[in-house]
Amino acid sequence: MKKISVIAVVMLALSIFFTSASFAQPMGRNSKMNIKRGPGMQRGMGFQMLLEKLKLTQGQKDKIADLRISFQKNMIDLRADLAKDKLAVKELRLKDNINRSDVLDAVGKINKDRDAIALATANHMLDVYGVLTPEQQKIAKDAAFNFWGKMHRMKDGAPGRCMMMK
Repeated sequence: MKKISVIAVVMLALSIFFTSASFAQPMGRNSKMNIKRGPGMQRGMGFQMLLEKLKLTQGQKDKIADLRISFQKNMIDLRADLAKDKLAVKELRLKDNINRSDVLDAVGKINKDRDAIALATANHMLDVYGVLTPEQQKIAKDAAFNFWGKMHRMKDGAPGRCMMMK
């Protein structure tokens, strides 16, 4: 009886943890980009307008394209690791005897994967920012839809604005 109660409590705690984590994630594929913008604005147009405003040289465009490809390759591996570790937790939950240390280790791996993704993203943003000249950095920093935090502002509930409104 005590063993069943412990298993029930652990399963309840895990389901609460994973349910709350799922509600914290954006809904749907690419939902970060599914934001309402002014009339005529299509998905990604704010960032495209910023790139036009920066007046990048061909060398800068090539360097940024190389950085982006490298970043995307790295992210494929990092996201695959995260997906595998999430699957490992599901596998642990399906076992008859749930081992606390195994579950905690698996959750720790998931957190490390998420940290690695966040660090890779920050490094990529800084690498791209480093390609820009000081004048371009100022334009990027001042833009309403800049690549430094447009999604963070929207995710945190602050209203986003189109560059045209500035």
